[in-house]
Amino acid sequence: MSKLLDIYELAELLGRSPETIKKDLKRNPMAVPPRLHIPGTRLLRWRQVDVDTWLAEHVVGGVNG
Repeated sequence: MSKLLDIYELAELLGRSPETIKKDLKRNPMAVPPRLHIPGTRLLRWRQVDVDTWLAEHVVGGVNG
């Protein structure tokens, strides 16, 4: 199973503040990796594998970019 990241771990990985990530979730959801919804909770969590895939899709100047 992929590691789950909380908002602070995601913020550190992306070099952004947790507050900016929370704002982007509402105003510009494409600016953050897809999050995991755990039924019955309001926890903000991201699977490491989804974050890695999202980052790889946004590489500029690569072989295909």
